[in-house]
Amino acid sequence: MKFFLKIEECAEPTVTVVCAKVNNTIKKIEELCKDEGEGDILYGYDEQEVVPLILTEVACFYTKDKKVFASVNDNEYAIKFRIKELLEVLDDSFIKINQGCVANVNQIKKFAVSIGGSLKVIFRNGHVDYVSRRETTNIKRRFGL
Repeated sequence: MKFFLKIEECAEPTVTVVCAKVNNTIKKIEELCKDEGEGDILYGYDEQEVVPLILTEVACFYTKDKKVFASVNDNEYAIKFRIKELLEVLDDSFIKINQGCVANVNQIKKFAVSIGGSLKVIFRNGHVDYVSRRETTNIKRRFGL
């Protein structure tokens, strides 16, 4: 089997398979392609409404009052997942910054370093959270700080 990869910025990922017949490998590739798009939407709850949330627009998931919320633009939506469950479902564009927050690395505006060395995370939507001491090494390694 030959493999060809072409990388283009701003292009939607496309998989094209040319084969004489469908075998188990081709079926697995097809399943992987179908599964790739399913995790792009998560549902949030705003009082009595159910709102589909596009994961790329979510700045972070955080806990407040023993509930998990998604911070999207200027809104927050309740999520029916625990932080631990979200970490298992989300891809590499999300990273745990403390025990109660999982951040979308593409929505981080900047890091602010305090005198004590702690990192403050400021998101594009204005939400602010802090990196725990336990996660500081992972964050510094991921972002080359």
